[in-house]
Amino acid sequence: MLAKESGVVSAKRAAKRSHSRLALTIKSFAGNRDGNILFLFAFMATVLFFFAGGAVDFTRWNAVRADMVESMDAASLALAQLNATNPDLTDAELKDYGRKFFEANFNYENSLEPGWNIEFGLDNNAVIITCITGKIKTYLLGVAGIKDLDIDNCVEITKKGSGRVELALVLDVTGSMNSSISGKKKIDSLKDAVDIMLDVMYGDDATSENLKIGVVPFNANVNPGGASSWSSNWADTGANAYYHGRRFFHVDESGNVDMTKKVNHFTLYDTTPGANWQGCVEARPYPLDELDIAPGGTLSTADLNAYMSIPTDYDGSSNPQDSRNYDAFDDAPSYKLSVSDLTNPDNFRWVPIFLPDTVDCNNGHDCEGDSDYNGESGTTSYGAPWQYYYFDEPDLDDSHSSGRTIEESGYSFGNNHYYFVNDSNYTDSTKGEQFDKYATTVHYFREVLQGHITDPDFVDFLDELSVETSPLSSGNYGYGRQEYLLRMAYVGWWDPATSTYKGKYDTPNSSYIRSEVDCPPPILPLTNVRQTVEDHVDALYPNGTTDIAHGAAWGWRILSPTAPFTEGIGPGDTDYEKWQKAIVIMTDGENVVNSRNNTHWGSEPGQYGFASEERMGSGVDAAYKMRNELDEKLLRVCHRMKAEGYLIYTIMFGLNSSSTEKVFKACATRPISPYFQDAPDGDALEDAFGEIAADLVNLHISK
Repeated sequence: MLAKESGVVSAKRAAKRSHSRLALTIKSFAGNRDGNILFLFAFMATVLFFFAGGAVDFTRWNAVRADMVESMDAASLALAQLNATNPDLTDAELKDYGRKFFEANFNYENSLEPGWNIEFGLDNNAVIITCITGKIKTYLLGVAGIKDLDIDNCVEITKKGSGRVELALVLDVTGSMNSSISGKKKIDSLKDAVDIMLDVMYGDDATSENLKIGVVPFNANVNPGGASSWSSNWADTGANAYYHGRRFFHVDESGNVDMTKKVNHFTLYDTTPGANWQGCVEARPYPLDELDIAPGGTLSTADLNAYMSIPTDYDGSSNPQDSRNYDAFDDAPSYKLSVSDLTNPDNFRWVPIFLPDTVDCNNGHDCEGDSDYNGESGTTSYGAPWQYYYFDEPDLDDSHSSGRTIEESGYSFGNNHYYFVNDSNYTDSTKGEQFDKYATTVHYFREVLQGHITDPDFVDFLDELSVETSPLSSGNYGYGRQEYLLRMAYVGWWDPATSTYKGKYDTPNSSYIRSEVDCPPPILPLTNVRQTVEDHVDALYPNGTTDIAHGAAWGWRILSPTAPFTEGIGPGDTDYEKWQKAIVIMTDGENVVNSRNNTHWGSEPGQYGFASEERMGSGVDAAYKMRNELDEKLLRVCHRMKAEGYLIYTIMFGLNSSSTEKVFKACATRPISPYFQDAPDGDALEDAFGEIAADLVNLHISK
């Protein structure tokens, strides 16, 4: 015990000695008459005091300001809600309510100097701007001459129903939309559902400064608009795009085949009476069809590769949504065209669809449905099938006609069913010049294929049109097969006097009426007028099959500020950051590409051409491959939109398809409601559109 007490005493003595030395040091420093040291001491003390005081006052200022902003947001939202439920209240009553709501929530009112003020701007019927002006008194910075700090601040909210949204409605108008669920046609349910959405988003207003909506009706095609709305900037009027006129060959006024000149689709519309272009266009070459590249713009090889690279945020395994998107990029087909072609601005423009004339059936037979056709049944919707319909001459066989013949050695004929085929407006010897010109073309064609004339470009052209693995030049399938393609690709001969083609489409008895197949109603660009949107949707009608990917790509384009549609707000525009871009994609069916395995094309025609052309990518040369690739294409388009900050909502309507469900969940912003919706009937469809509308216009802080 004594030892312990002794230790304590020793510690106290040591502390006392240390304190005495510190006191002497301070006394010595204070008594020092050296001016430099005294000045430095005073300066450093002031600086330290200023920083310490500033830290205290600025910490307090931040706390007050944070609570003030939170209270301003709450008061503004409450005011907007009151206004929505009590539209008869005056501005003065609304402002008084907002001030009281703010004061009830603000915890630092006593920290503000007298004279502070809060104002609620209600002049804009869509936006409430709340501003505070005032100051807080400083505690310690006053020593440095800073008596107070400004606390001025503004917040801005968007009222419910007002938006600040640019919205694209990508709507399925395929033939199946004409069917009914519970006694009501799907197309009518869609129109009612869109009306519900407009009610939520516009309320009682006819227009909105903060809402723009566009509509993209789609089936197997998309219609950006007729000729009157096209400009030479984004229409390929000069036939410079790679695929423009790719299915046709040029014949000059003398009847000579000239593969150095391209057939312009615009010219074919001028040539063909009654074939008025409705506005449907071919897809641009893959992968340009998936991208928002403006016509007349530029695309580097590096940018092209970046667009097609696997996104870094997809690892292929983390969750089903990412896995499905990962596969879409990982399994993307190789380019059919060279990179130099794909970066050529000529291929950024769009080509009007003009489908080749099919080989016509004889009026006495329905070809595929005739019992003479090997007992098969069913009619053909796109011309005669090629099997068994061989062509030994432009005029029919001697056993069925007494007209002229064209004989070339080396021709062998299969089953004599060629008399079912009837293209008599230019193949009948009694037709004069139009027969003579076509007969000259057939003669040249046969001489080339027999090796009597060298024209590799012509042979390559015919080879490219065939989905068969053996080239036409090998002769493995007979000359009849090749002449079938010839007749499809022949457009008549060029008449320089009228700058049109003559002898096929312009003849009075031509049966050609299918320049476009099932072209849907045109796109409605973004507009802020409710009635314009409503009228456009009300006028929709169902026809055709389904290509969701192409519809989604055009939905992206109407929201983008770049051509061909420029109504969308873009970076650099005033208040760009306050706008939300969103897209709703609705379908009642799976992607479809009909096969035409009994032709050399391999598929029905459409905006991606025929399967044999592989316009969706190298190796995508059959209808079933095209159909599968449409799913992958849709996912790549959706990913690129999401990467730009777009909200994507997807709706399945009356559709039981696990494959489409997986694709639509992966396409959507999130694979759950409200972003993904499965609507089994019309009532559920209305709920889906209403829920999406509510999500888009929910009150939110916009500044």
